[in-house]
Amino acid sequence: MNVHAILRTTTAATFACAIAMMGGCSGDGRIAVSGTVTLDGQPLEVAAINFRPAPGNDANSAGGGVQGGKFSLPAGAGLKPGEYLVNVMARKETGRMVFDPQRGKEIPETAPVRIKENGVLKINVEPGGKPLKIELTSDTSAVR
Repeated sequence: MNVHAILRTTTAATFACAIAMMGGCSGDGRIAVSGTVTLDGQPLEVAAINFRPAPGNDANSAGGGVQGGKFSLPAGAGLKPGEYLVNVMARKETGRMVFDPQRGKEIPETAPVRIKENGVLKINVEPGGKPLKIELTSDTSAVR
């Protein structure tokens, strides 16, 4: 499975979980949310992004895909104004080739991108849907 297929699967699963947790229609105060995501100053090409309410915020979680450093959640799948913790999941090619038994050939190996701010980066969603700018850095402190 290549990096894009893995990320599509991860993005789809994140989006499905977000939809399942919403349990309401778009008239519940959610707003469209969009913005950019960079990693080490460069647009994050393909990833999944999730917004989890910060403590004290009783809103629902939501998430979606990042393509070309940009994401967009429509109002029906968006967020209520308030503070959220951001989690981004991405994979990158390692430069090695590995055998994929399902395809019967070698494919580029991928590994999770370690991000310092995952789960601790707080953003504030404001009424009016101002675009968010999410700047992340690689976590090189502990290589697994």
